[in-house]
Amino acid sequence: MLQQILVDMYIEPELLAELNEEQKQILFFKMREEQIRRWREREAQLEREEAARVKVKKGKTVSWMKGLDDDVWVWVMGEHPDDKPYDQICDEVMAERAALQAQREAEQLRAKKAAELEKRFSGLHLEPEQVVLSEQEVRQKEQRRAEEELKKLELEERRKAEEELRRLEQERKQQIYISLKEVQGSKHTLHTHILCKCKLIFWMR
Repeated sequence: MLQQILVDMYIEPELLAELNEEQKQILFFKMREEQIRRWREREAQLEREEAARVKVKKGKTVSWMKGLDDDVWVWVMGEHPDDKPYDQICDEVMAERAALQAQREAEQLRAKKAAELEKRFSGLHLEPEQVVLSEQEVRQKEQRRAEEELKKLELEERRKAEEELRRLEQERKQQIYISLKEVQGSKHTLHTHILCKCKLIFWMR
């Protein structure tokens, strides 16, 4: 029974309640010994794996920059007066990513819309023989006016399409930014949970 408890590192509450204080102390001591033994085995295994991964290349060395205290120089974000807060940096990065992605999507949509308009208006130019009038001057005048109206219509369609694309780009940018913020918040919550769990394990040791 004890061996199984040490393997599982768990004891049923009902069984624990049946033990007296001395038995509980012995059980706790044994479980603690097993925890230490497993931890040492794991540390030794990690050291062996790390040593196996390290391959020293001939003629190449790495020198770390050192500070005034002759220790490895490190930079802690937020300590310098000119450093931006972490939240501000995250917001700027997410806003930039959202803007770039929305811009790429808008460019693709803009190219598609331009092709549609080109196809729509390319075959609508008037030919001289389509205008049946008695006088050549009137015919040319009417043709120019019709072409100008057609050009205005095309420009108006392009203007409306561009406005719609800009609106969609802004909406998409906001959607992407909100999505990145939600992902960032989830990561922060998970990091906090893991940190608390690590602190609890350290305290138990």
